[in-house]
Amino acid sequence: MNTIRENYLEKIREDFEVLSKIVFLQMDYINQLTVDNKNPEIHAEIEHNETIIDGMEIKIRDEVIRSIVLYSPRATDSRKIMSYHDMTAYLERIGDLILNIADFLKETDRNGKCFLTHEKIIREQLAIVKKMTQNAIFAFTCEDTELAKEVIQTDDRVDFHHKEIIHGIPVCFVGKTINEQDMLDALSISGMSYNIERIGDNATNIAEAAIYLMEGKNAKHLHKNEDTPELPIE
Repeated sequence: MNTIRENYLEKIREDFEVLSKIVFLQMDYINQLTVDNKNPEIHAEIEHNETIIDGMEIKIRDEVIRSIVLYSPRATDSRKIMSYHDMTAYLERIGDLILNIADFLKETDRNGKCFLTHEKIIREQLAIVKKMTQNAIFAFTCEDTELAKEVIQTDDRVDFHHKEIIHGIPVCFVGKTINEQDMLDALSISGMSYNIERIGDNATNIAEAAIYLMEGKNAKHLHKNEDTPELPIE
């Protein structure tokens, strides 16, 4: 029975690893779209991978339910299984958010003033949330509490950049007659930044799941510094 239980945990872990790799591949595709936002092959790959992500989420969820019903795992195993369940849901949401960002990028004029003004910040946001997600999963896998807490604190940087973009969009059009593409760019860039910010939130949720696994307690109180200092774009 112990061997069967261990095999189920290993299967969940392996499928979660596959899911993680696909999500990171999607993030790489988004970075490519910031350079070539209308590339049809990249958009097709993102949509195809999103279908795989949805299927993997259902598969892992079923495996979690089956392992609990059939094997009545002990407390420590139950906590790990439920952590995988929660993290899978967060990764699936990240997949949805990446698809949204791809759609916004497709509608954006890359040569427009609004995009050129915020391109560097958007790329910085994308780099931060990818690193947050990687570190959160690594913290879970290696049971690194300090790294998980670092991920939670980093979310403040993503929130700061989102506010920076929202406040900066109107400045792009001062003294200019706004046309239809300008409006579309403003809405698309705002939407991109919001979805990137939500990826950061879900990476934070993964880090909290890691802390729950290691310490058995809720980590919600660890994040959101009220006085977030201004962070320069390097």
